[in-house]
Amino acid sequence: MLDQNTDRSWWMIGAVIVGAVLIGLAKVAFPEVFEMVMTFFKNMIPSQLG
Repeated sequence: MLDQNTDRSWWMIGAVIVGAVLIGLAKVAFPEVFEMVMTFFKNMIPSQLG
């Protein structure tokens, strides 16, 4: 039983690392697109609460 949980943990850690590498490569390869997406999401968040 512990083997399955350990396997799941390693798959999760691997998926997080692969996702971070993909985001990092996208930021290096396409900085203007990455900045445009970040600006879009920042504009969705209100600057002041209330």
